[in-house]
Amino acid sequence: MAMLWYTPGPESIGYEEEIIKAGATGVRLTFSYSTTSYQAERALLHRKIARDCGRDFAVVADIAGEKYRLGRFVGVPSIRVAAGEEFRLITGEVSDPKADRTLTVTTPTFFSGLESGDLITVGDGNTVLEVSLVSAGAASVVVTVNGTVNQSRGLTVQGDHFRPRCLTDKDLSDLRFVAKSDLFDNVALSFVADASDLRRAREILSSSALPVELTAKIETSAGVENAAEISKEADMVMAARGDLALAVPWVELPAAVTRIETAANETGTPWILATQLVEGLERFIIPTRAEICDLANWAHRGCAGVLLSYETAFGARPIDAVATVRSLLDRWSV
Repeated sequence: MAMLWYTPGPESIGYEEEIIKAGATGVRLTFSYSTTSYQAERALLHRKIARDCGRDFAVVADIAGEKYRLGRFVGVPSIRVAAGEEFRLITGEVSDPKADRTLTVTTPTFFSGLESGDLITVGDGNTVLEVSLVSAGAASVVVTVNGTVNQSRGLTVQGDHFRPRCLTDKDLSDLRFVAKSDLFDNVALSFVADASDLRRAREILSSSALPVELTAKIETSAGVENAAEISKEADMVMAARGDLALAVPWVELPAAVTRIETAANETGTPWILATQLVEGLERFIIPTRAEICDLANWAHRGCAGVLLSYETAFGARPIDAVATVRSLLDRWSV
């Protein structure tokens, strides 16, 4: 049976049994949010429900990696911006962009990898900023597309020279917790850039009493470039299309996924697909025709499974999302 991992969230908490019975084979618990003790509770809950349902089930710890985010705004949650407007990015937690054209970035290391000419995508593509000048702990940027800048939104930089760290100090602590807890079957590492990230994680997980598999989330240009060596080291790879679609030119996303697929196939490593699989269920009784064909195509080509994120965490129909994807996987997986 093809893997179908789901992400719990406000819309699916309390429906774990229904989701497992609808066809989920695993749960992704993201360590980006909440505490390790809370994730342990969620892991125990899913293990019990799956056992009571008589289902094989994987509990996956999703390790966050280094996230770059804007700080909060004074007085407003967002601002409208127009092409040609100039702003200054600095390290900090709070800014008043309407008053002084300044935006804060909460992670100081963001600026160390930045270069003049870089394109910074705000959020999921609300707007794009072009870097005109970089200095110590700051950068000048120009808005390239009319749009909206929301406080606390993520920042993604295109190009393989820009590499968010796969393992921050928090991530290393989370990995040590996973190794001690014996509650997780799999660890998904974010922003894997090369095989060394996996070797470092595997060394920590080697102390676990139970075997823990490693899934490499490939979601940067560097990860795509090094997909072959990553596939050799990982137990499984994930084409994490959410961040990947922002890290590479959007028109190149299909090529990036295909390169991940090819690398995995050449090493015999299972690979899975993530992001925007059946979001059409928010508007229609079935997924969009494009979503149906997209998932069927990858499943028929040998994709080992999928990860549902928004559809089950925040979507209005989490159980339907799982059942729909299960039907497609059962029909088209080879």
